[in-house]
Amino acid sequence: MAAFIITGGSAKTSSIVMLATTLALRGYKVRIFDFDHQRSASHIMCAMDELPAGHGTIYDLMHGAELEACTVQGRYLAVPAETNPDNPAEILEPAEYEPIKNLKIVPGSRNVKNFDTETTQEGNEQLIMWFRELCDSYDGDDDVWLLDLPASLSKLVVSALIPFQEDDEIVPPVLVTSKEETDLKATFEELAEMRSQQNKNKRGRSRRVEPTVRHILMAGTPTPGHPDPEGDMTIASMEATYGEHFELHKVRYNRPVRQQHRRQAPVHTFAQRNAAAIEDYAKVATALGFNDLIPG
Repeated sequence: MAAFIITGGSAKTSSIVMLATTLALRGYKVRIFDFDHQRSASHIMCAMDELPAGHGTIYDLMHGAELEACTVQGRYLAVPAETNPDNPAEILEPAEYEPIKNLKIVPGSRNVKNFDTETTQEGNEQLIMWFRELCDSYDGDDDVWLLDLPASLSKLVVSALIPFQEDDEIVPPVLVTSKEETDLKATFEELAEMRSQQNKNKRGRSRRVEPTVRHILMAGTPTPGHPDPEGDMTIASMEATYGEHFELHKVRYNRPVRQQHRRQAPVHTFAQRNAAAIEDYAKVATALGFNDLIPG
């Protein structure tokens, strides 16, 4: 499953983190792949600057490194580091982290920006098949792979989508603004063109490339405490345009979601259990077919 839309700042990473944590807490073994050079998912999951020197990232995985050598345990920041007030660079007490059971992440890398150039170099054409090869060779016990994709249909993103079949979903998160709705339309057009182009030029592949969209997240929907006429208009427009063909899910505006990056922790670790974001993403997880595996 991948979160993807051709626009920046549209709640892709927030949605991936929330869904990953929800599924992990429900008993599914989840692995996040951070494709974005901004590495926001890696930062929230404490898998970026905190990596041991030389540890593998998604860029190393693309170039033949072993999956487990490029994976770390998902975790959250429980206690921030204590620094010297007179010299912030001096750490008096190190930060403390807590693991998130069932959740792993392949950390992102700034070097993924080089991927498109590398695939055009002589002898590197097959590099675009790296994720397909990983999927075909995987024999572990993960239940779900979640892909946090950057906001462009680059060759890097195409390489991630090549293994997708009809059961492999793209779930676009759309902030409820007119611009995001327009970008969603462009995303559908780009995906259709990509699908057509890749299936025309199979390069020896026996399976068609068929990423499917069945669910759309309408993120940041208004609440009584956070009214937004623009959001209401966008919701009405999206329901009229997409409601007949897709399942639309409202994810209410919720301040804790905006705190995930600063806190380096998913909402589940610091907000109340009935927080709107936790409730809404739980409903999304169920709609996607992931019922709770843990009784009670």
